[in-house]
Amino acid sequence: MRLKSDLFPSGAIEAARLAREAAMPFSAFGEQIRAFKLSPAQQAMEEVLRREAMLRASFYRYEMQDGFRAVSEFARMHAEQDQRWRAMFSPAMLEQAHTAAKLAQSFALPAVMEQFRTPIDPLAGKMLGLRSLDLVSQPAYIEAFARTSALSDVLSDSIRVGRELREATHAFARGSIPAFDTLGDYRNFLDAAGLRLPRWPRVRLLSAAEKRRRFRARLKEKAEPPHLKRAKSLVHRYELILRDILDAAMAETYGEDWAETRLPLCECKDLLGRWRKRGGDVLDHADYAHYSRIMSHSEHFDAVFEAGFDDPTALAELLAAAGRLRAASHHARTFTQEDLRDLRMTWTTIETGLLAFTGDYEIET
Repeated sequence: MRLKSDLFPSGAIEAARLAREAAMPFSAFGEQIRAFKLSPAQQAMEEVLRREAMLRASFYRYEMQDGFRAVSEFARMHAEQDQRWRAMFSPAMLEQAHTAAKLAQSFALPAVMEQFRTPIDPLAGKMLGLRSLDLVSQPAYIEAFARTSALSDVLSDSIRVGRELREATHAFARGSIPAFDTLGDYRNFLDAAGLRLPRWPRVRLLSAAEKRRRFRARLKEKAEPPHLKRAKSLVHRYELILRDILDAAMAETYGEDWAETRLPLCECKDLLGRWRKRGGDVLDHADYAHYSRIMSHSEHFDAVFEAGFDDPTALAELLAAAGRLRAASHHARTFTQEDLRDLRMTWTTIETGLLAFTGDYEIET
């Protein structure tokens, strides 16, 4: 006969025993928690937490009272400041400003600004900031002042650029401000209405020395970048070598007076005319279009330049590309590092063809 314990393998029974022993500490911990909740220590802790909550609530009440006192003090100081401000004016001026402010209420404002219309007393206080109250005896200036004051209130009440602010500024811009004699009068009008600039623009006469300093500073900003300097040096050297080889190759085939006899045949009479007028070497007066016409001319190409190039059209395209890049680098146009790459590639290709005009041997002495 087998016992119930024999129904399970011995390994399973051992695993269950280990699991029960592992769970025992957690069970013991739970018993300790339940015992703590029934102990006087738990009651003491709850009392401490309750007192702390009451103390925190009392501090909040005191903070609110302090806040109310601060607001009350600010209002009192503002009232006293306003009284001192109004004491600077005669009763007649105060009455004139108040009358003008009441009259301003009868002028219509743009619909989007109507809700921000400045009340009578604050508007009268703003009008006292004008250099002359005679301005607000004229309807055009009263309407403009009321509209400007309303916009300043819109800006003061806004914490972000929303639809109301955008519509109010657009409506204000569509209106007009009456003419004033000086910029200072404009500034006083806008400042008094509350539309203050942080810094009013001023006009200052520049001396000749300061103009020159500024001009030289601009010159420094336009300094050639390194890649442009390299491009100019590269073009200078390659073009001089091209002229030497072209002149030597044409002279070898057609004689030293090749310019006189061959330039008219390749549509280079303008180059011939410049040379005759100015003297020097004929190719000193040539540009890339002349190089192309001379070298890609059918007779010249077959007799001379086919030695280094297989197609006159391709040769003309190479020289045209070199000419465009040379113009960009030398004539204050936009010249990028990619242009320098293309310039190097173009001249390296031309160089490969010009190697055919370099002797294969030299005589050593």
